[in-house]
Amino acid sequence: MIARREEQGSVLILVLVLLVALVSLALSLGLRTRVELGATQARLDDLRLRAMIDSAIELALAEVRQDQLPGDTLGDAWRDDQARFAGYAFDEGRVWLLLTEPDPGDGRELRYGLRDENGKLNVNVATQEQLELLPGMTTDAAAAIVDWRDEDDDPLDGGAESDYYLSLDPPYQAKNSSIESLEELLRVRWIDPAVLYGEDRNRNGLLDPCEDDGDRSFPPDDADGVLDRGLIDYLTVFSRELNRTVDERTRLVWEQASAEDVRDRLSEASQATREGLASRAGRPLQSLGQLLFEGMTPEDAILVLDEFTLTDTEILVGRVNVNTAPREVLLGLPGLEEDDVEAILTARLDVSQDLSSPGWLLRALPLQKVQIIADIVTTRSEQFTVNALAQLDDRPQRFRRVEALIDRSFGPARILLWHDLTPLGFPLPGERGEELP
Repeated sequence: MIARREEQGSVLILVLVLLVALVSLALSLGLRTRVELGATQARLDDLRLRAMIDSAIELALAEVRQDQLPGDTLGDAWRDDQARFAGYAFDEGRVWLLLTEPDPGDGRELRYGLRDENGKLNVNVATQEQLELLPGMTTDAAAAIVDWRDEDDDPLDGGAESDYYLSLDPPYQAKNSSIESLEELLRVRWIDPAVLYGEDRNRNGLLDPCEDDGDRSFPPDDADGVLDRGLIDYLTVFSRELNRTVDERTRLVWEQASAEDVRDRLSEASQATREGLASRAGRPLQSLGQLLFEGMTPEDAILVLDEFTLTDTEILVGRVNVNTAPREVLLGLPGLEEDDVEAILTARLDVSQDLSSPGWLLRALPLQKVQIIADIVTTRSEQFTVNALAQLDDRPQRFRRVEALIDRSFGPARILLWHDLTPLGFPLPGERGEELP
């Protein structure tokens, strides 16, 4: 009897062990199934979001391809259209094209569309004086940037060459050639993330609570209620255009021009402009602005600055688009003061005017000031930044954000760069986005 009870007890224990094992196996399989289902759902979400981002980039490409108007302005279709670019429905989600830029003069804080790189200052051609005038820039930092890109090993006052960088841990050489990306500036003396990115670490162009609370949360800020954008919003390495007229003809090199060439090119100009410049055809010039003279109308100046060039170079690099550049960049143009910049900001808002070449500046500035900047400004934009955001309707915590750079200067517009900005977080306040774990 005792043996039988012991046998029954052993069977009961075995059954209990088997039940525990089965339950553990079931729980393990259930957990693995949930994990696999979650991973599958995440992959599916990623595919859906990628399709939405691709759609947004294609929309941006289509916009710049269709833009055939001479001169690029604040009123162009690719720029600042909330109805078309803000939260439009796509498949099972919504898509935004964020336009995060400094105020161009109309006082609005948040816009939707594309941003042109030509409205920024090209870090590879800007002078030290122009760099120094940018918000957050110091004299030493500007000197160090020039030293980094120039070909010599002679440091400017406050700058740095290889002898400084080789003393660091780890050591490296000064580049002494063109800067290829703005992130490269983080290798330059005096430039750190706070200088490059400012307080706007999530790159949404808005002053978020964490960017206005001092040292209580990242990033560090001065809690002054004003967004410090950092250098990245005013600088570019992508700004170039073809040396052609608005209707795609090769410009006439002034020193190669005959009187008849000048008359032919200026057939639509006034007789005073046509004959006045024909009499000077072929004479050496120090600046294209020397072709402008007292009494020339803005209409004639627009034509003159479009038809002629001082170089047969196919590509012009780093000219600033005066139609779209923010106040901070315009203030860096030589000879311009606060009143001049305000005059430009006001005059260019009238997009019904002909803004196809910098000659229109004669409507806003004295002749002498237009002559000084005529060679370094443009009214064209050929490179554009697209800041695309996609969010799922059924899973609003799932989103993706990408920054792409479009170039339309050669042939069909194409994508040059593609950066994933998703780790910076959901950029729009008041929307349904939640931070990803």
